[in-house]
Amino acid sequence: MLLTLKRKYREEVLAASFLWPSLLILVALLIYPLIDVVRLSLHDSNLQREVWVGFGNYIALANDPLFWRAFWQTVVFTFFSVVLHLVIGLGLALLLNMNLDPAFRTLARGLLIVPWLLAPTVAGMIWVLMLQPFGVLNGLLASLGLIDANFTISWLGDPSTALGSVTAMNVWRAFPFFMVMLLAGLQAIPKQLYEAAEIDGASLFRQFWHITLPQLRGVITTIVLLDSIWTFRAFDPVYVMTGGGPAHSSEVLATAIYFDGFQKLKFGYASAEAVVMFIVLFIVSAIYVRRTMSNQQ
Repeated sequence: MLLTLKRKYREEVLAASFLWPSLLILVALLIYPLIDVVRLSLHDSNLQREVWVGFGNYIALANDPLFWRAFWQTVVFTFFSVVLHLVIGLGLALLLNMNLDPAFRTLARGLLIVPWLLAPTVAGMIWVLMLQPFGVLNGLLASLGLIDANFTISWLGDPSTALGSVTAMNVWRAFPFFMVMLLAGLQAIPKQLYEAAEIDGASLFRQFWHITLPQLRGVITTIVLLDSIWTFRAFDPVYVMTGGGPAHSSEVLATAIYFDGFQKLKFGYASAEAVVMFIVLFIVSAIYVRRTMSNQQ
């Protein structure tokens, strides 16, 4: 008995020893930078000095209207992006899951996935060209008679449309991820469930509400959570298209951190903003996952 316990303990120690390289890499690349950012957020730091200020940076954040503007614009940008990703992705997934010609389905799937293949910077530059005052969008609207041919809309230069334009680009670029994941989930639903529902006289809406959505709950939970995290910390779309302007109208937390840290050289202040972003994402993710898991039980 004792020999068996020693052998089992030796095997567990040996198995754990194989994890050390991965743990060291995790500590070096994730945990240490996170701890250092928290430490830096408690200092007034620039290229010349580093002075302990405690929670001074966080107090300054709480009293900074530009920070709160960037925060709420990040929330709006994330909310509409994720909701539209889900709605468009689910709608297209349902269409592609219908009894379509295989060749047409393959072609449509290939074309619809193209935006997702583009780098955010490339996609942003494409939309910058489209949204220029004399770009494709204004030309299309003028040809349809929706605007005067001599009147142009500065989509990225107008504070009332800048954030919406960036959101539209982000929706266009990332909806294929939802489409692909939800299509895979739809194809995994047993056909017998729909056949039984049809025999019972259930309408298409009731089949969708009582079969499709519950079967896709796990997939939807995962992709919504991942997309919320990715979108909330998105930097490339805003920086490439508007740079946070005009007049901070499209500023988000990621660009605010960049400008405060690398242009204004306020490293402590930028670190405090990064810590706030991390805490918000951690809390929202924990609550979302916990509620979803409790609903599935």
